[in-house]
Amino acid sequence: MKSFYDLSENQRFMIYGALEALNCETGNSGGNGRLCVAVAKGKFAELINALGKLGLTFDESYFFPLGSDKPPMHLRHDSEKYGVQACNWFFAIFSVKN
Repeated sequence: MKSFYDLSENQRFMIYGALEALNCETGNSGGNGRLCVAVAKGKFAELINALGKLGLTFDESYFFPLGSDKPPMHLRHDSEKYGVQACNWFFAIFSVKN
């Protein structure tokens, strides 16, 4: 599997530009060569579409409690399970298309 870090610098900058345009941020990829993105509220479908056009494929997503983190409000997501507002990160994981 090709790693995100194997992409050319130009490709990575195009991806980072798309993230910035959608108000999303990169998260910790865990060193596995995939791209982890902190998804901005209401931008999930747009993110998948934009990164798909840039050669990435959506693998998985998950919510993660904020804890002591203090991200900006546009990166905070509500908890449907516990009914608490703006208490979670929402991460989406992408890999490079083969």
